[in-house]
Parts: sequence; structure tokens; C-alpha cells
Amino acid sequence: MMNAIIENVLIEKVTNQFHRSPRQMNQLHESDAEILKLPENANQVLAITTDSIVEEIALGVYDDPYLIGWMAVMVNMSDLAAVGARPLGILVSEVLPGSYPDTSLAALQRGIQDACAACQTYVLGGDTNFGTHLMLTGTALGTIDGSRTLSRVGCKPGDALYATGVLGGGNAFALSQITRPGNCILRFQPSARLNEGRTLTGIASTCMDTSDGVISTLDQLMRLSRVGFEIDEDWEKHLDPRSKELAGAFGIPSWLLLAGQHGEFELLFTIPQNSESMLHDAAEKIGWHPLRLGKAVEEQSIFLPLYGRTVNLDTQRIRNLAFQTDGDVGVYINSLLKIDDEIQKGAY
Repeated sequence: MMNAIIENVLIEKVTNQFHRSPRQMNQLHESDAEILKLPENANQVLAITTDSIVEEIALGVYDDPYLIGWMAVMVNMSDLAAVGARPLGILVSEVLPGSYPDTSLAALQRGIQDACAACQTYVLGGDTNFGTHLMLTGTALGTIDGSRTLSRVGCKPGDALYATGVLGGGNAFALSQITRPGNCILRFQPSARLNEGRTLTGIASTCMDTSDGVISTLDQLMRLSRVGFEIDEDWEKHLDPRSKELAGAFGIPSWLLLAGQHGEFELLFTIPQNSESMLHDAAEKIGWHPLRLGKAVEEQSIFLPLYGRTVNLDTQRIRNLAFQTDGDVGVYINSLLKIDDEIQKGAY
């Protein structure tokens, strides 16, 4: 099942000559961050992850230097959140255009610092180079107490499916930025769900962040745990209201806010049937209200109520579109709209 997804195949290709560390607790694809045993401390493990801000800048989704700096930190902190880690800090590599204005550089660095402050962590160091285009890469480190970590593997049929917060904001923001450059009406500044991730440790059976969108996240969880997901009839109430309104104004069906590849950096997670009360008790202690989306089922498919019936989504097709449209956003959006048209006409 993993090899049906172009991104998974690419990851296999670029890693198949590497030897994995004997201290590594996760296998390839199994967690948002890499988990390593620490030889000197049996009661703590190390979480480490790296991520770059490149495509978002190239496509014009991120054009504000402050947001670029903020996201360079948050995309990495979100990976730590998805494994239940507490951040130690982040290393930041910056490739700056030679003519980059001082005012933009100051805003970029302020975004990095403010994001670190929001996550109660620090820039530990990094690297600075010059190039033709702005690119930022972060490498974040964190620790997890004990040996119990969150991963993408372990969900069973009957487990409840939850999200840490409202969905669809990431794709709505990207849509607005691409179609109305310089005049975006949505505010997008997500914060990593670090407290929630630590709260889920020992309770959730699987966890993954929605950095690539909700449907891509569900599809990856499905393939790794070999279960399917049945989404509840009232799923639209968990969409961000302003994002849903914007999508309607653009003629975009609400469900495509879940299908696009730019996520909102929430966590999707599953809870065993006998642990839901434990989840709600733990969530109440930190003032958090998790959103129930549906449940895991035996059939390895994603079932979403649409247009008066339950649709078995071709998530392979949806996920692979991003790699088959050569970065042409217009073709990508029209391809998603074609899928919606097929669903409406019953030809899907």
C-alpha cells in the first residue's frame, strides 16, 4: 500500500542506501519525528526532525518575511508535537538572496524568535548562506519522558478519530494567497500543538500532524496501520468558519479544504474505545476540547459523507495529484474540482 503513493516511493528511493541507527525506535514513515534512545538515560528519548520552507515561498503562499520565519520554526515544532516531545531548541539554516532588504531580514528573524517564544524554546544555532532565492530549513530537537511515544502506527478498527482543532484553514489560506496575491483576507499563523501532543502520550493509539492536509494525513495513517476511516455525518462543523466562507465565495466545495496539500498543522489522532474518557479528562486539565471526527474501520478506505451519500474517496489519486501537476497550481485545483464533479455526477 505504501508504494501506491508517489511521495512514499520517493522517500524510499532517497533513503534506501542509508543504514538506520540501532538507537532509532521508529521505522521509515512511522512517525513525524525520528525517535532515538539515549544511552545515558533510559527514562528519556530524543526526538529530532528537519523541514524546509521552499515550495511555499516559490508558489507565493508565504510572501510575508515574518510568516516565513514563524513557519520555519512551527513546521518543525509540529513534528515534535506529533510524537509528544518537549522542545530543546532548533537549528536554522537560511539561504538569503544577495539583495534581501534589511527590513525583510529583521521581520524574518523576528518571526523566528516569536515562534520560538511561543513554543518556549530557543534558536541553538544554524547556518547562513547566499543564493538566488530565499530558503529556510529548521532542525528541531526535543525529549520525551519515558519510552512511550506517539507514532503513526497502532490504530485498530473501532478506535475513535479526533483532531486537536478546527480544520481547513491551511488550504483556504493557500487558495487566497494564490488567487489574490497581496490581498489575503485570512490570517494564518498556526501554533504547534505541543501541550496536546504531550497530553496524548500514553492515551492515543496513533498521531500525525496535518501539515500536508487532512486527507493526506488520513491516507498515510490508513496505509501504515492497515485500517480505514469513516468520517461522521456532521464533519463540516469542524471546519474553520471563515475558511469555509472563503471557499464558498471561490466556488470551492467545502470538502476540498481537507483535500489540498497545505495543511493547518493540527494533529489527527486515534483513541482506543476504552480510553475516550481518559482523553477528555486529560484534555480538560489543559483547557483543550478535542474534536471527534469519526472512527477507524476494518476496510482500508476513507469514507466521507458527501452530497447525500457516503463516498469511498480515491485518496491515492488525491494525494498523487500534487506530484503529477508539475507545480502548476491551476491544473492542480482544476484536477481536484474534476474529482468533485465526478462525485456529484455519480461517475466517481
